[in-house]
Amino acid sequence: MRWYILGESERLQSGHFVAVAVAFDELEATLVRDYLREHRIDAHTPPFTPFPYPPLNQIYVWVPRTKVQQAAELLKQLASEWQEEPANDEG
Repeated sequence: MRWYILGESERLQSGHFVAVAVAFDELEATLVRDYLREHRIDAHTPPFTPFPYPPLNQIYVWVPRTKVQQAAELLKQLASEWQEEPANDEG
């Protein structure tokens, strides 16, 4: 996994939004954001910078302040689901 759930002391706040997770590539950030959206949490990530600009080192996933606990619980479930998937050793 190239993302993790932020602890309470690590969470950034901006207006009515709180960062609940951080990803280290665009694909993981999109998957985490979309997972939350599928579960009716209005999650956002910053716009990704197009080439030739350097990619972001950390991509925060933001949710409304009122949904932080629910988002954190869903992300714990997602993390456990992804860890349970067996590795494909073919090849």
